[in-house]
Amino acid sequence: MTGHHHRAEEGCDALAPEVAYAAALGPVAENTAVTRLQAALRNDGEYPRASPEREYRLRRAALADRLALCSRDEHDIAEAARTAYERLAFDLADGRFVLGPVGPGSPAWQVPARPHLRQEYERWAQLTDGGRDAWAKEAG
Repeated sequence: MTGHHHRAEEGCDALAPEVAYAAALGPVAENTAVTRLQAALRNDGEYPRASPEREYRLRRAALADRLALCSRDEHDIAEAARTAYERLAFDLADGRFVLGPVGPGSPAWQVPARPHLRQEYERWAQLTDGGRDAWAKEAG
């Protein structure tokens, strides 16, 4: 498949990070968006999305994954794995908003969770233009 690669440690035919994050905002803008989502969740869910908590978890984990891919620092890699597992656990518990073709309960995602994160982020980014649709609503 185009845009996919197989790595034994990922346990599946995983989406390549450069494909998953092709439509992503830059790291600074993404961090600002994640901070706004977190604040909106604290203010009784005033964010205009079907699932602001899932979007917050997805974007926070994707940002951590992207930073780990760039830095290769052991702490950043551990943080990326932790936030990816937290997001995967959220999807397993909730189950309403899975976007990609392979659900969070698939054995393909058991170790590690970052490939499933990339699948879900890539699909979410296609549907929202990488979150730019929310920025346009706020600016307009």
